[in-house]
Amino acid sequence: MAKDLHLKPFDESTKAKLAIFQDYIREWLPVFVSARKIYWDTINIYDFFAGPGKDIAGVNGTPCIIVDELKPYLDDLKKKGLAVNLYFNEFDKDKYQQLNAHFVFKDRDVLPYKVEIDSLDFKESFLKKLPDINKKDTTNLLFLDQYGIKHIGEDVFKQIINVKTTDFLFFISSSTIKRFCDHPNILQHINLSPEEVEQTPYYQIHRLVLDYYRSLIPIGKTYYLASFSLKRGSNVYGLIFGSGHVLGIEKFLTTCWKIDPARGEANFDIDNDKIKPDQLNLFTGEITKPKKTEVFEKELMGCIEKLKLLTDKDVYLFTITNGFLPSHGRGVLKRMVSEKRIQEGKFDLSSKICKFGAKLTAIKIIK
Repeated sequence: MAKDLHLKPFDESTKAKLAIFQDYIREWLPVFVSARKIYWDTINIYDFFAGPGKDIAGVNGTPCIIVDELKPYLDDLKKKGLAVNLYFNEFDKDKYQQLNAHFVFKDRDVLPYKVEIDSLDFKESFLKKLPDINKKDTTNLLFLDQYGIKHIGEDVFKQIINVKTTDFLFFISSSTIKRFCDHPNILQHINLSPEEVEQTPYYQIHRLVLDYYRSLIPIGKTYYLASFSLKRGSNVYGLIFGSGHVLGIEKFLTTCWKIDPARGEANFDIDNDKIKPDQLNLFTGEITKPKKTEVFEKELMGCIEKLKLLTDKDVYLFTITNGFLPSHGRGVLKRMVSEKRIQEGKFDLSSKICKFGAKLTAIKIIK
């Protein structure tokens, strides 16, 4: 049986997860509320495993974080006539009652958003809201903070990635997969090879899980996934984020790199690099870089020199899909220019380069 994290104050790992969620929704909301041109009339935010709303020390859980982050935009919502629907589901009846109590207050009916609270099994809750998620002219953010791994199987994942203008964050127990990878109850939810799991280092199991979900994306479909691993005691958990738009994945990665400036991937030393901040390499005199960064820079340079990446758009997408920020890609291009490996150019490494009709800059190799 899963451990109930609401019986005591949130630990540091849970707070890190909530910080990621809060920072992301802070980046996500203005994209859809403050845009000059609005292409949607409804914003839906779903929290399918909402909990009681706060921990026993009064620290905000995701439902209360969502409401707090909406406050700066209340006037904009009214002026633009945007409909905002918040949906919170909590199966546990006691937690449902606590959650409900947080949203029983004066003037609730005059707020420019609606709150719906349910106490349903996840599958029932998800199927109930799926028609609303699929409606035209809507944008959706889904948060699925499940216990264990059983709820986000292949069928649910494929339903979510086929919805337009929908971003999602879901929580998964990597430790459970590592420990019970050959158990039938695990294999029915996530089809990973027990041999692959066995060969993957314990702390890096979430990378394997991310690759599994990437394998479920149909060939030819553009969809972006990224993850962040969290260590809680001896257990490892992870957040997986998905978006059909590069701006969505860029904003999530920005949040991750704020928490983990070394790799943008975990709240612990996931590769066991044991690098101290500003530690110098004894041979080069340069600041030591994590293995992940060194591999990325080498692969990016190699792809450019082998003419696999021909434009600034190619470099931007390579950077983002490998879990790095545009600034990392710019740094590689700048280095290659200084080393006279490519010609200088006005390279645009931002999500704007992916817009229809954007002017691309060719990368010219110096022979």
